[in-house]
Amino acid sequence: MSEEGQEGGGFARAARPYTAVVGILFLAAIVFAGINAVNHKSFGLKPGQRVPRFAAPSATGALNGDANVTPSRACSVHGRDVINICDYFDRPLVLTAWFSRCGGHCEPQLNRVERIRARFPKVAFVGLDIRESLDKARQRVLKHGWRFPMALDRDGAVSALYSVIVGPTTFFIYPRARPGEAGVLRNEVRHELDSRALAAEVNALVAASRKRAERPR
Repeated sequence: MSEEGQEGGGFARAARPYTAVVGILFLAAIVFAGINAVNHKSFGLKPGQRVPRFAAPSATGALNGDANVTPSRACSVHGRDVINICDYFDRPLVLTAWFSRCGGHCEPQLNRVERIRARFPKVAFVGLDIRESLDKARQRVLKHGWRFPMALDRDGAVSALYSVIVGPTTFFIYPRARPGEAGVLRNEVRHELDSRALAAEVNALVAASRKRAERPR
């Protein structure tokens, strides 16, 4: 190999560590930006915004399909094995979105929902199992004894609408103001809540919903 070729090869070898470092720093910047966006809620749904409509298969039913997220049609989709979020917009709603693989934080959160929901009979509690097969979703529900409605977002379409990127993510939703409207987001929590914090959030939703309903329109 010529001296020029040797120099070129040496430069390429010397550049590899630099390239690797740049790549790592770039990846770290993306991760930091993502965490910063989550912490500052600079994306996704905003408080005061009407939440997306959807109808999805029940995790304990026999309907093995994808959710309907078409805004003009979702509310009209009903059936024995369908969880239609529109059916819950007439009361305060707690929607817990989760993944089967979320570092062990999701299932304990749903267990807490099951434990406290009896304390709030006028609040609807709905789960959203994201990117799970029907068989596995059913097994998890039966294993844990969750008795609240569990919707299955098999292809992730609903989670995309709600900008769910971490599990669990819990949405606290005001009742709709008028028939035909969607519920309105009060706030969302993109991390696990212990029993006390979860109950406090639900209490706050109930109190704020009451005040909201008393406002003149």
